[in-house]
Amino acid sequence: MEVYYYMIEATPYSDNPEKETFESAFINCWVHSTDIETALTKAKAYIHEEGWSVKKIEEQFIANRNLYEGSPELIDSLECFDHALKEGVSAIFYGWPNEQE
Repeated sequence: MEVYYYMIEATPYSDNPEKETFESAFINCWVHSTDIETALTKAKAYIHEEGWSVKKIEEQFIANRNLYEGSPELIDSLECFDHALKEGVSAIFYGWPNEQE
């Protein structure tokens, strides 16, 4: 099994409390899975359960722990990679705020 990485653009569902704060988000998601199609299905399901609607897959590749090791600015990514190995899915949400007029 591999760890697949996705960068996904998403918007909060209308019943998501974060909708008041965030217009959209980029979600970096790591999934431990047998193949890329199954991994994407798991990533989308996880994002849906968190109250977000997938709009676009921006990036996808097979992740390797070496990509994140030794780089202090990637410590969160390394932790998510390791978490995905143990729990199956891990993600970081980078939301951008609603436009205030």
